[in-house]
Amino acid sequence: MMRTLAAAVLVLIAALGVQSWRLSTAHYKIDAQVKDLAVQGKKLTQKNGQLLALNILTQTSSRAQTQLYAAAEQNGTLLRDRQRTIEELKRENDELRRWADADLPDPVIRLRQRPALTGGQSYREWLSANHPVPPGRSRTAP
Repeated sequence: MMRTLAAAVLVLIAALGVQSWRLSTAHYKIDAQVKDLAVQGKKLTQKNGQLLALNILTQTSSRAQTQLYAAAEQNGTLLRDRQRTIEELKRENDELRRWADADLPDPVIRLRQRPALTGGQSYREWLSANHPVPPGRSRTAP
């Protein structure tokens, strides 16, 4: 009977040891998951802040785009009104019609033929390619 009692106590101690080990492992996993949850919470807060900022930026951009479309529509209306006024004036005034139908002066035509320049370097290249500076007269000492 003593052997059975000793065997039972040994089994009970072994079961307690296994349960203690399982409890310790579970506690370690819970601590790791709590830390991971805290890190994920911080990341989520940052992402939420970024999304709010992006939302504000999108709304601002949308308002600006709406204003630009309204301004473009207003400019188009003004342009059509001005063109209609010019056409009416050309129909009423012969001198204005002749002036409007005349060719542009040569300097103005040349201005329209120049390429779009994008900085100092491209301007210098355009000058040297199209308008080289004539060589100066060399003076000889007497």
